Amino acid sequence: MKSTHFAFHSRKRAFTLVEMLIVVTIISMLAALTLGGYTFAMRSSKRRLTTGTFEAIKLALERYNTEFGEYPQAANSNQMVQFPPGVATYDTSGAACLYQALTGDGFDQIKGVTSSGTGGGGSGGSSDGKVEGIAELKNKMLTEIPQTIYTRKGSSFILIDGFGHPFQYIKAAIPTTATGANNNNNNNTTPITINSTYDLWSYSEDEVNTTKQSINSLTDPTVSVKWIKNW
Repeated sequence: MKSTHFAFHSRKRAFTLVEMLIVVTIISMLAALTLGGYTFAMRSSKRRLTTGTFEAIKLALERYNTEFGEYPQAANSNQMVQFPPGVATYDTSGAACLYQALTGDGFDQIKGVTSSGTGGGGSGGSSDGKVEGIAELKNKMLTEIPQTIYTRKGSSFILIDGFGHPFQYIKAAIPTTATGANNNNNNNTTPITINSTYDLWSYSEDEVNTTKQSINSLTDPTVSVKWIKNW
């Protein structure tokens, strides 16, 4: 009696093009969700750091005002620098003034200060990255200065936000009454700030409106939507 043998041939099943596309799409979606979550977390962390530094600067400015009877004023203006090179342009004059006024390291970036009596530093009153000596210690308004909130750009040290960009600071102009006015509170000073004391802000993640000033947000509030500000 003949026995019949049945041959079973196994065939490995390959992915079809449609199945491959589905897999690739799922992987892409998962990658996008992961990257998006990471980006959001990083941005939130940088904003929190900026907000914390922002509040510390405000408190230090009040200490400066109490000590010297006025808020510091930047000695220069429109010191434009790109962060990073080729991307966005920022004015570093206010950030350089804040650094010196609140750390005590130097005084050449603060208008009206001409000696180490209200600061110290390197040659000619420039910052040298160190706080030392009686004058500098006396003018140290920020008691804790982590390296994450300041950096050096060119010959100046500046205070930076969590995004690595310079803080913006403008002291309000002192109102002046025109000679011969009839005591009607006429003043001939064009407002340069929104607040009557000073305007302080960080552009935060905004890399589009970095040449706009605080006063510009009065006519166009959309420019400061992403900013962290004191008005």
